[in-house]
Amino acid sequence: MPPWEKQILTLGDGTVLAECGPMRMFIEASRNGEIRPEACRKAALEAVRFLEQVSRDLPSLRKPAIDAPEPRPGSLGHIMWQAARLVGDSDLTPLAAVAGTIADATADYLEDLGMTRIVVNNGGDLAIRLKGQERIYVGIRPDVRKATVSHRVLLTADMRIGGIATSGIGGRSLTRGIASAATVFSRDAARADAAATALANATYVFDPAVIRVPAESLFPDTDLTGMNVTASVGDLPDPTIEQALDQAVLRAEQLVGLDVIWGACVFVKERMISTAGISRHVEAIASS
Repeated sequence: MPPWEKQILTLGDGTVLAECGPMRMFIEASRNGEIRPEACRKAALEAVRFLEQVSRDLPSLRKPAIDAPEPRPGSLGHIMWQAARLVGDSDLTPLAAVAGTIADATADYLEDLGMTRIVVNNGGDLAIRLKGQERIYVGIRPDVRKATVSHRVLLTADMRIGGIATSGIGGRSLTRGIASAATVFSRDAARADAAATALANATYVFDPAVIRVPAESLFPDTDLTGMNVTASVGDLPDPTIEQALDQAVLRAEQLVGLDVIWGACVFVKERMISTAGISRHVEAIASS
């Protein structure tokens, strides 16, 4: 048994937890209402193989996608490269879509096994597959550093949303912006992952309360070497917060218009803005 196989655990509710290197993934799957943990365990083994595949291509995935040579078609690296290029930011590398891409591949594996309700949570980036009458509520956090959920969205199979990702200060991905959370809904998790990074970056503003440092000082192995990223944000005046939110929603609506994403919600200092199409689906959760 490979050592990492011991890191695949079946939890009490049938969810499977898979941990390997940087990956911490929760996998849920059912078929017509019947929870299928054995299928989730098989998917967990595949997820580790997907991670290994990406690791082999790592050097070429650290370059901005608009400049990097096209990876081998059909590879996960190619999917990551395509997602970053679709979003279109000049400094976005394929690694901006790595967590979402691996989540998608894992969810697609379960879909091929006949599962009708699938949720793969790869470090907060979700790949979701719903069939027939299946539906699920997805919570939205106003701050990636906290577990608190302030809003939710009901997803149904006919909406064809397959990926949800969040980026912000203190999250797994570094950001140039000041968003505490930028959550993106898209047809797949790869696009959502790359777009969430772009929207968090779009909240960039200059203010003495925003402290930025070289990316490598926070993560020596980052693919953003030489770039300043946000380390902390202090008190900000209202106009600065509004500017950041307006920039983010403008960029989000551009991506909606290009059919890269379905919609997005962005938070800065507990204030939220969302794209027009998603706003009617976002439901506030009353605090207890």
